[in-house]
Amino acid sequence: MFVRSRATRQGRRAASSLQVQSRLARLKLSSHHSDIQPTPQHCGRTSTMEDTAMPDSSPPLFHELKFSIIPTSLEQDYVQELTQNIESRGGNVIPFDASKGRMNHLAEVTYIISTTTDFPDYYDALELLINVVKPKFIDDCLAANKVKNPRSYSPDTALFMSDVVVCVADLPEGDQDAIVGGVLAMGGQHAQGLSKAVTHLFALSMDDQRCRLAVDKRLALKIVLPHWFDDCLKVGRRLNERPYTLPDPEILNINAGTIRAPTLNANIVDAINPEPTNDPATPFAHLEDPRAIKAFSNKQVKIGEDLNINDRLRGIITDVIEAGGGLMTEDIDEADIYICNYRDGEDYIKASQKKIDVGNLSWLYYLITHNQWTNPMRRMLHYPRPRHGIPGFENFRISISSYTGEARVFIENLIKASGAEFTKTFRQDNTHLVAAHKNSEKCDAAADWGVNVVNHLWIEESYARCKMLPLTDTRYTHFPPRTNMGEVLGSTEIDRDAVERMFFPKNRKPQITKRDLQTEDQPEDTPEGVPASSAITKPGRRTKSGGAVATPVANRHSLGKENETPGTSGSRGAKDRALSKLHESAPDIAKFEKEMKRKGGVIHGGRRPKEVNHDRKDRDSGASKRSIDEVEDAGDGTTTEEDEATGPAQKGKKARKERLGPIDYRMTVTKDPRWMEHPEKQSKDMARMRELGVFIGDSHKNCNLLVAPRVVRTVKFVAAMASGPTLLSPEYLDHALKHGKLPPLDKYPMDTSEYEKENNINMADAIARAKQNKHRLLKDWTIFCTKNVSGGYDTFQTIIAANGGTCQAWTGRTTKPTATRRKIEALPDEVSQNLLEDEGDVLYLISENKRSEVGLWEKFRKLAEEHEMTPRIVTTEWLLSTAIAQKMMWKKEYELTEENVK
Repeated sequence: MFVRSRATRQGRRAASSLQVQSRLARLKLSSHHSDIQPTPQHCGRTSTMEDTAMPDSSPPLFHELKFSIIPTSLEQDYVQELTQNIESRGGNVIPFDASKGRMNHLAEVTYIISTTTDFPDYYDALELLINVVKPKFIDDCLAANKVKNPRSYSPDTALFMSDVVVCVADLPEGDQDAIVGGVLAMGGQHAQGLSKAVTHLFALSMDDQRCRLAVDKRLALKIVLPHWFDDCLKVGRRLNERPYTLPDPEILNINAGTIRAPTLNANIVDAINPEPTNDPATPFAHLEDPRAIKAFSNKQVKIGEDLNINDRLRGIITDVIEAGGGLMTEDIDEADIYICNYRDGEDYIKASQKKIDVGNLSWLYYLITHNQWTNPMRRMLHYPRPRHGIPGFENFRISISSYTGEARVFIENLIKASGAEFTKTFRQDNTHLVAAHKNSEKCDAAADWGVNVVNHLWIEESYARCKMLPLTDTRYTHFPPRTNMGEVLGSTEIDRDAVERMFFPKNRKPQITKRDLQTEDQPEDTPEGVPASSAITKPGRRTKSGGAVATPVANRHSLGKENETPGTSGSRGAKDRALSKLHESAPDIAKFEKEMKRKGGVIHGGRRPKEVNHDRKDRDSGASKRSIDEVEDAGDGTTTEEDEATGPAQKGKKARKERLGPIDYRMTVTKDPRWMEHPEKQSKDMARMRELGVFIGDSHKNCNLLVAPRVVRTVKFVAAMASGPTLLSPEYLDHALKHGKLPPLDKYPMDTSEYEKENNINMADAIARAKQNKHRLLKDWTIFCTKNVSGGYDTFQTIIAANGGTCQAWTGRTTKPTATRRKIEALPDEVSQNLLEDEGDVLYLISENKRSEVGLWEKFRKLAEEHEMTPRIVTTEWLLSTAIAQKMMWKKEYELTEENVK
């Protein structure tokens, strides 16, 4: 689920190799006529008279297998030991040429032994279907006297459980299966019983027999709650076990105190700034070792023109490279290494298509300092940046919280490289807050202001894949309890395939113009369960010659095709055809973006009008109590070198920027086709509305204006209803954009008559109830929802959360509702009066009228009975009707039973 494509290819290759080796192992075992297995020392040789009379016909363990050992980070003695063990069991070791940093006769190799994927031949090895394994693979093969599954020994960081051997204590059977299956999928191993090989024991308490045995035997393993694995799976990284470790796990301690800062992260060492400010350090003497991969030996290096380095620095770099056995060149066709700042230009495209090493100045300094080769795509800021950032990020203003030291500098520079605006202080007009955890004042402010709070994986993976990824992927909004996400900072690698598609496809010629820099970004399929309204893609158009032509990216508040609830459908045909023509408008859009940076913006020629004529009587009385004043960085970390280096000129430039006026209204627009085929018009119109004091966004929390042609069942509309917004027709927008001022709110009301007639409901009363409820209609409710429900699980999770409830995915696993009986008496009278049809002890499961769902229902009924609640399995119609009406509604036709399954 989180394994990158190269890990997937390696997994398929490993499975094929495993089948071959398994057949060899069975052949070997079947040929023995003695009950005594040969020991590793004597395998393949005769030692007794019986052996002489009855020769062992089975091949040696590593018969016809060829290995190559990458000596980086391995002791020389251990390399010799591995070589001896392989050769004594029938294998061949192809020497590694340390002077060239490459493998001899790569195509002949069967297995590459390495502690990391960070060596020059790694991707070529994947293309040749060569297994890359850790040294432990050899040790375990010898111990078991059979060739093990190589996938469990991959050094690929995508298989983040590859060093883990788990044993599961007395947990429910469903939980055991889920944990074991997940660990195996992520490269780990499972042991039925305790042994010295086990690294993690999953248990709920120390009372378990296995836990007591592990303590008595003083086994070197970690006893952790199953929550650790769940959180690792949610973020796709191996997290620190400390908060989950028994007998006193921090996640269960409400008085655990502040979350501790992470230690120095090796993933970002010497890789926090794409443009280093100091001269390169000289190589360390202790790295002058024959087992090190020489960085510049027999290499020719070309320095790109976009670096703009002076003659003195160029001379220093030349001296160091030549001292390391390399040469400088001005001909890209002769170069083995190309150093540049941006992903454009003839030399960059030619070098990338030739598959020579392409990196930036920071990467070059790393090679000089360590005199050891590393993949420039391994660390994100070692690879040249996109000159115009990631499409869509130019509209973002991003701040950060709870990152300190080098981690803070790394995130700052990554935000800037993505094309977004980084703000040291957090304000109400920020679009995103990147946080290491949620225990901070900035995160509290973000919740009040409706600002997206994400972990750093969102910006890392968007940058790595050259596209803005949807925030509906819960990996980007999940914050494991008592965990500082800075511990896994920098663990994402640049996606080679995505960069190639975007910047140097095979059919693209090097001669390019600046407008050609943004090429086609092929959209991926929307992940299962993710609303289509949030799966933002940026399709391009392919020309007759096969070249890719970029299309401008829609504003982050894209109001195109939205999530369709059950019974609705839509077509992307018209939208795709329109998007294919947008490349013609690219110069105009660029001019508009340039004008937007002028003081006062495009509309008012230098200043905002002193008065805006609009009715303020209906302004949301429940607006944020926080002022628009800045939330400073107090408590977020230390002052960085960049902060200290900021002089009066830079501060004066910031002060001269025109600040937009306060936000009077927060508007959500849905099912209005005006922007569906015109993203460039959308950007302009939204900027004009912002000048009038109206912020158009997708957040439902503080929405006080909801624009739609009628009552529709999109996730935007239904979730926004919880805020009690004023319902307006699209004509309200027409008037505001045409006249440059906001009309009275009662002039263009939404036509709700059709919905009211069909559903016997008064929408004005629903809005009044929403204002009473204040997002508390489903407070203390736990509502379960199946993963494959029509419309997507995330859709209904958003609607339930907007009304104060908790949505839990139901897969049939044993679990516990976060809330059981609802305490209606604890709610204010104005809320409880809207819950008259709630029986207080009903547990709901949102499901589908499909046979594939029926198997989940009986287990759900047992869960409800265990918690003394009444199970009720319902259609999505129940939640949609309740959320729109803003009161508990129940009709018999909402309920699902086995008798009425299609």
